[in-house]
Amino acid sequence: MKIEDHLKAFDEHKEIIFRWALDVRGIENSQRTVGLHASRAIAELLSAYLHQKQKIDEGFQINHRWFKSKKIVDKLPEFENKDDVVDKMMELENICEYLSYGSPKPVEKIEEALKLFKELEGMITVD
Repeated sequence: MKIEDHLKAFDEHKEIIFRWALDVRGIENSQRTVGLHASRAIAELLSAYLHQKQKIDEGFQINHRWFKSKKIVDKLPEFENKDDVVDKMMELENICEYLSYGSPKPVEKIEEALKLFKELEGMITVD
C-alpha cells in the first residue's frame, strides 16, 4: 500500500474510535470498538512512517497481531525509538485483545488503551 492509503486507514480507525465510539456511544459502551480499532490504527500509522523513511517497500504489510510477541523486533527494520514503540505497541495489542472479547471490562482499561494510542500517535510522526 502507499503511504496515503495507510494514513487514510489510520484516519478511518481513529474517527471510528474518537468520533463515533466515544462521542456518540460513550466510553463505557465502546470497549470492543476501541479494542478492535486502536491497535490496527497504530499499525497503519507505523506502516506509513516506515514507508516514508524508506525502511519498507509498498508490498510489506504490518499486521497488528504480530505485536503479541517480542519476535516482532526481528521482523521490523531499525528505526528511531524502535524499542519504545514496539513495547508500547505490544502493550496496546494485548489490551485491545482483552477489550475485544468476553465480558465487559473496566473503563480504566479502555482509558489505558486510549492513552497508549495517543502516546504512540505522538511517537510515530509522518510528515
